[in-house]
Amino acid sequence: MQYLIALAGLVVLVSAVLAALGFRGRPQVVGIDLGTTFSVVALKATDGTVSIIPDHLSGKQLLPSVVTYMSNGKVLVGDLAVAQRGRHPERTIFNAKRFIGRELGEVSQETASHAYRVFGNFSDSSRDPSASDPKSSAGFGVELDGQKERWISPIDVGAEVVGHMRRSVSQYLGFEISRAVICVPAKFGFRETKATQEAFEHAGMKVMRILEEPTAAAVAYNLHKGEGVRHVLVYDIGGGTLDTSLLYMNGNSVSVLSVAGDDHLGGSDFDVQMLRLLTKKLEEGQVQIADPSAKENCESSGLHILAEDLKIRLSSQLQAETRCRHSDGKDRVFVVTREDFENASSELFSRAMAPVEKVLDDQMMSSEHISDVVLVGGASRTPKLRQLLQDFFGPSKRLHTEIDPDITVAWGAASVLD
Repeated sequence: MQYLIALAGLVVLVSAVLAALGFRGRPQVVGIDLGTTFSVVALKATDGTVSIIPDHLSGKQLLPSVVTYMSNGKVLVGDLAVAQRGRHPERTIFNAKRFIGRELGEVSQETASHAYRVFGNFSDSSRDPSASDPKSSAGFGVELDGQKERWISPIDVGAEVVGHMRRSVSQYLGFEISRAVICVPAKFGFRETKATQEAFEHAGMKVMRILEEPTAAAVAYNLHKGEGVRHVLVYDIGGGTLDTSLLYMNGNSVSVLSVAGDDHLGGSDFDVQMLRLLTKKLEEGQVQIADPSAKENCESSGLHILAEDLKIRLSSQLQAETRCRHSDGKDRVFVVTREDFENASSELFSRAMAPVEKVLDDQMMSSEHISDVVLVGGASRTPKLRQLLQDFFGPSKRLHTEIDPDITVAWGAASVLD
């Protein structure tokens, strides 16, 4: 008995010392941004610092939200799935977030732009999927060896991505975490939000809290801790969509006043403009001919890869050069300036500012009413977009770009954890 009393006393003493040193045990909850193009998982350590957990296969912070269902039943996620898009486009599902929690009739404009089949769920296996009820849940058709076409829901796709991130967390920490704070777009309704939560639950994660993405972005910068009333504009432009949100913040009270956006404007659209610019230069002979050394060919697929790389480089350079291998065996060398690219993309830049004006008009407000502007999403790195936003809000308004815009939402989700 004396031994047990002494042991209990020792445990109490050690616990008190650890508490005094700020030790609060293992972190138990992660913040996850299940994105349209990329997904990110963040962790708030016991000392209050936030870090991004890298993918356990690639080591990258960003996990492509892409899933390939192989004919043998194997499922590939992330970069492994991206590598299959050219070989198995009909089996590789991307942009699943655009379909989650939605009816088939609501996504008719999306179906034509994807190589995989989109149709509604049906209980009668003999029914022709091409005649799916517009009111049925939108999903994807994948054929497996020796089986009928399988219907896969966006929830299933999301669960595969979340499950992959959960494995990354486990390998990174050395122990399991099964609880998460998650984020959804402010424009999501009940069905989309519920379906997103189900994707996490199917992956074995318990959802502790659901944040709207613009709120998470503002929290990442601790804007919710400011004094008095603040109006914050969150400008979120990723790979395929643009969302602009106007937030009202008063202490810890945060609410979304207005949302506007463009579901078909993002980094991929600027890639297409760069591709058109390269194609025009090639057709008009605005290139140099050089000895072969290029990895990519001058066909559309090769030029698309070069276009994305050029767009990224021109975010930090005023001029960039690239080359492709022509069918005659020689290389074609392109020189593209930032001005060339911005002129070619002028219509996109004009569309990119329209949602900003709309959210303010909806609340009968002007740029002077905005306290802070938060930039989110990889395409927000584009210098021209930042210039347009700075010009619109004036030189006195700060554009928050200190945190990597690709990880801001997940960072904010993790930041709300105590």
